[in-house]
Amino acid sequence: MPDFAAFLNEFAALGKALVPLVYWGALLIGVFFAGSALMKIVKMGKDSPGGQPATWGGVGGNLLATLGCTVLSSWVESLTKDLGGLGEGVASQMAYLRDNSAGSLQPFWNAIYAWIFLLGVVAIFRAFLLFNRAAQGNAQEGDGFWRGFWHIVGGAILVNIATR
Repeated sequence: MPDFAAFLNEFAALGKALVPLVYWGALLIGVFFAGSALMKIVKMGKDSPGGQPATWGGVGGNLLATLGCTVLSSWVESLTKDLGGLGEGVASQMAYLRDNSAGSLQPFWNAIYAWIFLLGVVAIFRAFLLFNRAAQGNAQEGDGFWRGFWHIVGGAILVNIATR
């Protein structure tokens, strides 16, 4: 008979192991956006009739995404320490449930907190991708800036819930 607690411990370990993978992916995408910004600057210096013209807004969006993606790890780390009030009500309710439950439920809570933290980091990473898309002028599915803003707010709340 499989041990459910061992499964939950491995599920929590998987969630914790995926966080550095998201950080490395964000770093690689940030480097890609830096190169894209440089290519747009070069394209603005040339007279080429084809394609969509590069704009300074697009370059700024690429640089904002580069900044956000490359410092995602340190930003999330400082977020967990400096903005402890974000999500405090939900975190305290979850802590009440966690602290009053039997010790056999500890793997369950570890898995929940690991995956909440991972979802928060992914939401913040996605916010920077949405900011980049908004700066490029691609507003096909709504306002990318506000979607990115709410992804950052929601991600920050999730990260703070998971670290309290």
